[in-house]
Amino acid sequence: MTRQEALPLRFFLGLWTVAALLVQVVVIPRAGSSVAGAYPEVAHLAPPTIAVLIIAVIGFELAIVAAWYLVSIAVASKALTGEARRWADVIAASLTGMAVLGAGVCAYMGFVANIGGPAMLFGLLASLALIPIAVALRAWVMNWFDRSASARSSGLPVLPTIA
Repeated sequence: MTRQEALPLRFFLGLWTVAALLVQVVVIPRAGSSVAGAYPEVAHLAPPTIAVLIIAVIGFELAIVAAWYLVSIAVASKALTGEARRWADVIAASLTGMAVLGAGVCAYMGFVANIGGPAMLFGLLASLALIPIAVALRAWVMNWFDRSASARSSGLPVLPTIA
């Protein structure tokens, strides 16, 4: 991967970082306090829910940092190294952790606290759907590094594909 190919990836990783920070610092706390103010009977659930969701966003931010390092490794034209494998594992683990936290919040709200209705079930299913996506993303990244290493040795260009 050349620096010119990495530039748009890094640009979008930066945009995702800014968006995640806005969600973490502004959206989640404001939404939680607004719901707590509108529904005082569930106001006691706002602080722990806000804390868990902020921790989940931290997991997403960790995945962004790991993706940045993977792009750096790809620009340095390194083959599939232990370092690349570790960063891919960090991405999968942090996205899985984020999904489990989101699923936990939705499961607690929907089945224990009995609030939220069908939206909590949808949130639970959407969160759980992220787990196989994270594992598939890890496999795709490892496959890309394998193919790029073999293409570099043969002199062919490397195009990312989903296989």
